[in-house]
Amino acid sequence: MTTLERTLTKALMEIVIGLDDSDDNVIAPEAIMPLLEPAIALLDGLSDDDKRTLVQIIIDCADEEPDAGRQLTAWEMPEILGLIA
Repeated sequence: MTTLERTLTKALMEIVIGLDDSDDNVIAPEAIMPLLEPAIALLDGLSDDDKRTLVQIIIDCADEEPDAGRQLTAWEMPEILGLIA
């Protein structure tokens, strides 16, 4: 894994966790998926090998997350982002 791959994955993780943890008065729950849909569409264009690599980077980064709530959301990211069924 390159520094670039890890950094971009962690940046995406921060966005997903931030949206998930946001107060319902700040970002309505039904607005979260439409915000993520452009990223999900881009990720859908990755090859299966690249998707597997990204999932592994996400898992590696999630394993390092010290906050249990954030870690749970990070572990759910591959499914949220449509990388796994």
